[in-house]
Amino acid sequence: MSWIYFAISVALYAVTFWLPSIVGDIAGLSGFQVGLLVAVPWLCALAAVYVTGRASDRTGRRRPFLAGALLAGSAGTLLATLVSPWLGLAALCLAAMGFKTSSPVFWTIPQSYLDARIAAPAIALVNSLGNLGGFVSPTAFGILQDATGSTRGGLIGLSVVGVLAALSVALVRGGGHRERTRGRRPRAGDHGPGRGPVRGGPARVR
Repeated sequence: MSWIYFAISVALYAVTFWLPSIVGDIAGLSGFQVGLLVAVPWLCALAAVYVTGRASDRTGRRRPFLAGALLAGSAGTLLATLVSPWLGLAALCLAAMGFKTSSPVFWTIPQSYLDARIAAPAIALVNSLGNLGGFVSPTAFGILQDATGSTRGGLIGLSVVGVLAALSVALVRGGGHRERTRGRRPRAGDHGPGRGPVRGGPARVR
């Protein structure tokens, strides 16, 4: 869990810190225009967080949504290195949607997988170790940029981190029943503990 959240933090902080410089590579833009365009990926991410959160709550299946969000973010960062600057901005919108969505979906998983007796300290540990990604990410991205002479190396590195995190989500085991039941809505015919299903209709009063 700590590694997955660490990877999310690495990707999200890198996109946050380096997005203005990436958008600034578009020729002919003023500083004000760069600022407006930088806001576009986060507006897309805002909508994605809402839609994904609703869908995740409705189905109760957290891991597929988390893995899909990480893969989408990885695809967006990789595409940003292969296309023109304007298409790269659209790719970064996909990256921001994927990585920003990952964080709230992720935090539903430890709560449903961990025993209630250790949930609080375990979540604190996951949060503490995972947030180290906020320190590692800008440093590593800067090193890759200096080594390659562009932001392309850093974006490719982010893609690799996102894919590894998605694979790690697929390897998580246990807690599946609780994960499903937390999101499942009561159905007609469900019954309380210790009772069997009610057969037939109500007794007729004469």
